[in-house]
Parts: sequence; C-alpha cells; structure tokens
Amino acid sequence: MVTIAIPNISTSDPHKLTVSREAVKAAGAAVLDVHSDNVHNRSVLTVWGTPSSMAEAMAALAAVMASVDLRAHRGVHPRLGGLDVCPFVPHESAMQEAVALAHETGKEIALRCGLPVYFYGLAALRPETSELPALRRGGLNALRARALSGLAPDEGPATIDPRTGVVCVGARRTLIAFNVWLDCDAATARRIATKARTSGGGLTGVRALGWSIRSRPPRAQVSLNLTDPQHTGIDAAFKMIEGLAWELGAAVVATELVGLVPERHLPDPGAPAARLLLTPARKLEDFLPA
Repeated sequence: MVTIAIPNISTSDPHKLTVSREAVKAAGAAVLDVHSDNVHNRSVLTVWGTPSSMAEAMAALAAVMASVDLRAHRGVHPRLGGLDVCPFVPHESAMQEAVALAHETGKEIALRCGLPVYFYGLAALRPETSELPALRRGGLNALRARALSGLAPDEGPATIDPRTGVVCVGARRTLIAFNVWLDCDAATARRIATKARTSGGGLTGVRALGWSIRSRPPRAQVSLNLTDPQHTGIDAAFKMIEGLAWELGAAVVATELVGLVPERHLPDPGAPAARLLLTPARKLEDFLPA
C-alpha cells in the first residue's frame, strides 16, 4: 500500500520547516518534497510512509504547528489552522485505505494535541464538511460560530481556540495546485478566478482564487486547484485563464506547480503552461522510494 499525505502548514519560516521535517522523520515517515511560499506564508509537504507511521507523523506535525498563533498570522492564502489541511491520497492503493488512515490520523491528532479535527472530502462523516471551501467560508471566526451552533468538530474539543484553530483531515483523489501569475491588479485577478472556477460557470473540477502578490513589479495571481485533473488538466486550465486574462486586458507572465505531480497529469512540455513555469515540473514517481 502506498498512500501519500500532502499536509499544508501555515508557515514559510525556515526554522519551523526544519523542525517540522525532523518531527515527521522521527515518527518514521519521509518528507519527499516541500514547496514554500512567503507571500502565501504557507508550505505544502509531500509525505510518504507506512500506514503505521503516517498517523503518528501527522500528529507530530500538528504538535509543531500548534505553536503558530493564527491571530497574528499573515499571508494571502486562507487558513483554519497551523496544520491547516492534511489530505491522504492513494497511490497504487484503494481509497478506503486512505479514508481509514484519515480517520485514524484525526483521532491521533485530537488525542495527542488536543486540537479540534474536522474530516473532509471522502473522509467526511457528514455532508456539511465534505467540501473544504465550505469549511473555510468566512474564515476561522465563522467556523467557530458554526461549531457552537451545531457543526461541532468530529474529534477533539467542541470549542475552537482562535489561537490554534482546527485541523482538517481528509481523503481525496489527486489534486493539482497550479498558479498563474498575471500582470494586472488584484480585482482583475479575482474576476478571472470567479469566471474560471466551476461554481462560476467555468471548467469542471476547478477551484480558483485571485489575489495580489507583493513583488517587483507588482503582480497578481490566480491560484487554482484542479480537483478532477483527468477531466480538466493543467493545459486546459491555463488556456482558459489566458483567454480570460486577454479579455480583461491582463497578461500572463508565469506559471507555477505546487508540489509533486503524477506523471500522467504533467503538462505538455511544449505548451505554454510548461514553458512559463517558474521552476521545472517535478514528477511524483521520481521521488517515491523504490
């Protein structure tokens, strides 16, 4: 069985990243990759391990990240916790194994760290928590209010501390995180994101947000999650963003892939999405232990 965890943590601090990696390693799992972004103030880890090591490793990571004070956290990406999300993704294994591992991990995090845990995605125990954007809607304060009015966490304390927040643990199929950098303002990026996402009438399996990026010269970014990459892949998503940008007078300046991508979902190396990458795409299979 090979199930991969892709924890997203609310920090880009090099020291905290080093401590996080050491905590995962000490639990018997391996960090295959880290993608860190100062503007988002967020890091995406790709972690591999045996089922017996993964729950302990993610609980150890949650313990490290519980030191992040969300009240003082700054970064453009939405977040609900220090260990913000922890999805398990099957690779050459069955989805039910990833779901079982997610439930085991959530229980371990609640027990060891005393943090509230919500299960989402295919590990959700109720429809209200199945979609991560629904949990994030309105931010942490809105979720705290919903927790008091019926949407209690699945594991751990019923009351959510505004300093430490919650951990969202899930199971899902492959998701591609793909960013498009634009020469425009934040309002234009948000308009592009709204039109591109599935809920706005865009492509199937696309979530998108737009925001400004502190850089020189100033840029904006449309950050996409491709939740059904077999239906809407990187090249199709890029083509839509490029077209919407052209309609609104914006120019695409670069693209970015977050983390490791299974070979079957890599972009066409000769197409614009790949040619504009800030760093070369990294194939998941190249990093998995033999």
